[in-house]
Amino acid sequence: MPRIKLMSNSGDGFPDTDVTATTVGALKAELGSTSNSAVSVNGVASTDNQELTDGDLVAVVANDKTGGIVIIGKD
Repeated sequence: MPRIKLMSNSGDGFPDTDVTATTVGALKAELGSTSNSAVSVNGVASTDNQELTDGDLVAVVANDKTGGIVIIGKD
């Protein structure tokens, strides 16, 4: 169970977050993100098979219907 730094959807930066996912694809499923979401791990755009490790800095975002960006995170 990695402890990653997941971009907060409440403006709190990248707090430590325990997740069960060990890959980006599993993290997207765990967060309930949409298929059009983009994930960055340590500043690099990542594919679904990218492995997650303790301390990774992760941002998950998706476009909303009006063209804005929605941050997807754990509440």
